Amino acid sequence: MSEALEPVRRALCASDATTLLNWLLRQSTTAMLARLALADGPVTHETINSLVPTRPARYLRQLLIANGVLPEHDRHLDNLIRWSEDRFREVEDPDERLILRGYLTWTHLARLRRAETPTTPAAVASIRGEVKSAIKLMAWLHDRGRGLRDCTQADLDEWCLCGGHMPYRARLFVTWCTERGYVGKLAIGLRPESAQRTVFGEGDQRWHLARRLLHDNTISTTDRVAGLLVLLYGQSASRIVQLTIDDVTLTAEGVGLHLGRRPLEAPAPLDELLVELVTTRRGKASLGHIDSHRWLFPGGLPGAALHPEALARRLRVLGVPARAGRNTALMNNAAAMPPKALSDLLGVSITTAVRWTKHAESSSDAYAADLIGRRRGADGRTHP
Repeated sequence: MSEALEPVRRALCASDATTLLNWLLRQSTTAMLARLALADGPVTHETINSLVPTRPARYLRQLLIANGVLPEHDRHLDNLIRWSEDRFREVEDPDERLILRGYLTWTHLARLRRAETPTTPAAVASIRGEVKSAIKLMAWLHDRGRGLRDCTQADLDEWCLCGGHMPYRARLFVTWCTERGYVGKLAIGLRPESAQRTVFGEGDQRWHLARRLLHDNTISTTDRVAGLLVLLYGQSASRIVQLTIDDVTLTAEGVGLHLGRRPLEAPAPLDELLVELVTTRRGKASLGHIDSHRWLFPGGLPGAALHPEALARRLRVLGVPARAGRNTALMNNAAAMPPKALSDLLGVSITTAVRWTKHAESSSDAYAADLIGRRRGADGRTHP
């Protein structure tokens, strides 16, 4: 075995014996390890890229990275590129396929490749949504006997009536096509504001869920902390999984939690849960597991953070809807503090903070009007 692979051998040998044996007995695993052992020169990311992009190959790459055999790799960007190649095949028209490829390459991939930080799962999910919406738009047009270049504004207006947020995700693609002359002067508007604000229907639902997470010791510490970050501080799953142990600090005043530019003081018993999570956190990587990472929420790959979709699934099992919980928390916090404080403490942009403040104000006005209306009797007078 190559000397460069010795750290991996040690990591594998430290794994659970049954898990390691089952992994080694897989034909794909045997083929990969044999190819690596016989490869000339050091193992590189190009070596891994030459393997079949199966789950064992992705796991092996992360294992090599975690043990210092390979340098850090933007795996989410790599996965996006492979995924997009499969999606391009769904576009039957060669000209439209070329247009879509150009949009993805120059609007997103070029920017992600220049970025100083790795691509996040949230960014990948957003881009995938745009690509899938663009493909559906072109298929929808072909079902009506026209191509992308024949699209009219009336077509787009009808397209946006398909329902949900999916049609609106093609907005940037249509804008890009318009700017480059692939289509006429067309535009897809922003989604209606009301469609973006899913909140809890009952005022005390948020606090009922929060109290359960604060005091129910039968729930794992990982899930309790994650759920509370959603319900109390309006954090998204994609933001939560990026937190590290450095974002939890012990001060003379208590436990500090860094979500934005300024730390906030965690209330009891969340403070104790955070300290417990820092000391007991452990990922699901039974094979090649390492503890040298700093993720507060480690995942199933060695040295990697938990995927936000996996976290969202765990929260749904607990009855915590991530979007409604986050939106309700942001709206309630926006009603209690100025936009600058909301931005500094919770890590949202100042633009987002101002938007939530306005939404909180309008919701408060609507509630007051509804309350007055329900108290007004048949005689037109307001009764207590």
